[in-house]
Amino acid sequence: MASEIISESIMVIATVVLVGLLAGALFYTVSTMSTTMSSFTVLQAQRLVTDLQVVYATNTSSTQVVVYLQNVGEATVFDLGSSQLYFGPQGQLQPIGYNGAAPSWTTSASTLSPGQTVQLTITLSSPLSQNQYYTVMFVTSTGYQTSYTFQVT
Repeated sequence: MASEIISESIMVIATVVLVGLLAGALFYTVSTMSTTMSSFTVLQAQRLVTDLQVVYATNTSSTQVVVYLQNVGEATVFDLGSSQLYFGPQGQLQPIGYNGAAPSWTTSASTLSPGQTVQLTITLSSPLSQNQYYTVMFVTSTGYQTSYTFQVT
């Protein structure tokens, strides 16, 4: 009789421990999913109010291109240097690094407020081809992208 009570007590304790572990794992999973959904919602909200437009792009020399990027959205774009810029002949875009050795790009401002226009300067390691169409694509750190195609004169 005493051994039955001890056995049942051990089983009850083991069951309580397992239920506690299961509840903890379930809470952790639900909490992680909730945090992920919340972060995704914030990111999507940022994308909805972000709207950039390349107003104009042209070459100023055979190895330099100037791009004017305007924020026509409602949200400020922070840390432009962490954005990605692609440039190349139409259909052959290559990533261009920020503020380094050529090919590279620099900007006149680090943030872009609504209504503001910023100048991006692309320095190339090889000259542009005359009468060739080139495309510049700007992608923010949140994934918003805009592009512009121009002809080298």
